[in-house]
Amino acid sequence: MATRKRLSPHFTVEEFDCKDGTKVPAADYAGLTWIAQNYLEPLRAKYGPVKINSGFRTASYNAKIGGASKSYHIYTLRTGNNQACDITCSKGGPRDWHRTLSAYRQSKRGGRGGLGLYDRFVHVDTRPTKADWKG
Repeated sequence: MATRKRLSPHFTVEEFDCKDGTKVPAADYAGLTWIAQNYLEPLRAKYGPVKINSGFRTASYNAKIGGASKSYHIYTLRTGNNQACDITCSKGGPRDWHRTLSAYRQSKRGGRGGLGLYDRFVHVDTRPTKADWKG
């Protein structure tokens, strides 16, 4: 199957499309490429295949599923590269993935970006400030 954009060896932009069928805006490809190459590929090497549970969301879809009104999943709310995704890996658990992503965030972005720890997945985003939470 053809892809609009390969972000890294194992990730394509289609994996980040909104679940309502809306495609990721092309303006967000660079930020998603950075996430795929610097966070998701190393995570995949350590914990096996990574599933993108949620990437881009339209404002209406985000509201429908009860997402935060200023969610980083709504890429179009901000200019620049402020993208997000919720992920699971085939090995390990959310605490393992969160700990590893926290180390990557520190080494790759000087600690900036959002990391959310949930019971079944981890949220990661590229916001310009550090944010940590448990959901």
